[in-house]
Amino acid sequence: MKSNFFFLLATICLCVSGTQPGNPPGAADRPLPVITDGTDQGEKWIYNEEISDEFEMRFDTTKWYNYNPNWAGRPPSLFRTSNVRTEGGELILTGKREEVAGAPEGYHTFTSAAVQSKTKVLYGYFEIECKPMNSALSSAFWLYTNDSVKQEEIDIFEICGRHDTDYSYPKTYFATSHYMLSQQNVHISDHVAHTTEGRWADQWIIAGFKWTRDELVWYVNGKEIRRRNNDFWHSPETINFDSEAFPTWWGLPCDTDNGGEFRIKYFRYWTEKGAPSLRSVYENDLKRN
Repeated sequence: MKSNFFFLLATICLCVSGTQPGNPPGAADRPLPVITDGTDQGEKWIYNEEISDEFEMRFDTTKWYNYNPNWAGRPPSLFRTSNVRTEGGELILTGKREEVAGAPEGYHTFTSAAVQSKTKVLYGYFEIECKPMNSALSSAFWLYTNDSVKQEEIDIFEICGRHDTDYSYPKTYFATSHYMLSQQNVHISDHVAHTTEGRWADQWIIAGFKWTRDELVWYVNGKEIRRRNNDFWHSPETINFDSEAFPTWWGLPCDTDNGGEFRIKYFRYWTEKGAPSLRSVYENDLKRN
């Protein structure tokens, strides 16, 4: 089912590393990150089955919310639980052109979807294989937390899958980091716009992200596209997949854009071998009370 070339490459590497002395029992059955930098990823990372999900069974409510517990979506698009499902070994988030009776003020015309983890994580390697939605309703993979003092957000990617007037948007992979101190009115935001020849919505991609105490590194199909020092992001964060309307960024979908599907084959999470003995998995304290 997961026959992508990069997955096969990772599996081959895994089989090799699993035969080496010192690997724990069952190591040969555990996937490795798809990073094509010539190093042995089996010597760096420990696969975490508790957090990872292959989406081969029904939607796992022990791991995920099929909504965002603290947000109804970016207006005018409204998150709906009915737009989240697992099917054929994939997690599918749907965006639609539709009106919802009784929707909150400001929400109209479009509905979309959100999935958030029921745990938070601190540092590690994050990876999904996905096909973005063929729509100006976004496809996004991101990490997030907030409290009374700060907000931390790492956008592993945000993609506009379709744009009928600016053809650069569907070819751009936005990799962004945000840090906000509300009381001090501080908002640090920077990004890299990584481009491809074709549209992202026309291809399956492997999106990877390395988060350590020292640095943040973004990968696409195993190749590094961005690196920055980790100056601010040191709090446990939730894992999020969603689709949003962006009326003030690239604009709302055109009249013939009726949404689509953001398809995810797997989510995988690893912790770093030899890292300082810090906890990596925490309760999601952003959940609705």
